[in-house]
Amino acid sequence: MALARTYCYTETQGNRTTFEGFGVTIAEERKGLLFVLVGPGGGGKNALMRMIIERLDDIKQLPTATTRAMRPGETQGIEHDFISVEAFQQMIANEELIEWQEVHPGRFYGVPRRTVERAILAGQDRIADIEVLGATILRQRYPDNTVLIFINVPGDTVEEQLAILRERMEVRGEPEEEIQKRLRRTRMELPYAATCDYLIINDDMDAAAEELYSIIKAERCRRRLVNHRVHMGMPRHR
Repeated sequence: MALARTYCYTETQGNRTTFEGFGVTIAEERKGLLFVLVGPGGGGKNALMRMIIERLDDIKQLPTATTRAMRPGETQGIEHDFISVEAFQQMIANEELIEWQEVHPGRFYGVPRRTVERAILAGQDRIADIEVLGATILRQRYPDNTVLIFINVPGDTVEEQLAILRERMEVRGEPEEEIQKRLRRTRMELPYAATCDYLIINDDMDAAAEELYSIIKAERCRRRLVNHRVHMGMPRHR
């Protein structure tokens, strides 16, 4: 059963140059980083993202565009850009979205290209909770700037993990129909963990937040080294 329709806009990215004398390829300076949290619903991605934003003044949430109604506690332009279906369709027509989905009839989500590229070029780090297909497209489009972090729940088997996720969603009061839909999607998404850059098992929220903080620190240190190599005219290594 199809869970969503996904579309993307891509173009050739010319951010690589040849290092003369060595015959290898190097990248330009690594600028803003996109820390993309992926994983099953109920895994704690949004809570971890909020904890990081509260702890680090220099990282903000990457707002995505959506046609759904704003929820209590949300702010226009922070979590999302809340727009009409007509405005969203115009963004599609203008090829302004890196990726977009119609998750339910008339309910669209998308990643504005301008929002991402402005942050990268300005050297500003962003963090986002994006589903698997969108995260894959982001990494394909911005391979030098995207860090994929899979947030999972404990459990030795898929069934154990699904049971924990169900329990968490029931505690939150989600309707049974929504729980079943999320669990079906989770079965499809769990294998994606092996393709990510990092894996966090969220058995304890504070410990998981500390791991996420350490990942961000490590990637920022890596960026410093990559940029130093670029300035020295050396090939960069991931």
